Amino acid sequence: MTFSATAAQFEQSAGGTDDFKRLYRDAFALMKSDAENAAIYFVIGVAAHGYVLQYEDQAVTAERAESAKNALVRFCRKAAQALAAPPAERLALLGEIAAEYQFDITDF
Repeated sequence: MTFSATAAQFEQSAGGTDDFKRLYRDAFALMKSDAENAAIYFVIGVAAHGYVLQYEDQAVTAERAESAKNALVRFCRKAAQALAAPPAERLALLGEIAAEYQFDITDF
């Protein structure tokens, strides 16, 4: 399993709760196999897990689900960019993902 395959699978998914579960499980699994980049996978996994914790047992509007999926797709794209970047740029991109999740995402 690679992050690019995991991210592509999520991006092509319907964006249901099970898709967010798969993303966070895959991201956390990647932490074990690629410890050097564990922080990137952790941030993606935490964001996806946050959505699941918030909405697993309730109905979600199509708009909210699509908005959340778009946010995670954006995070995954930035994470993929970070994985290919030199260390300083990698850290800056990781910081951007973490800050956006913490301060701009209000749905989950």
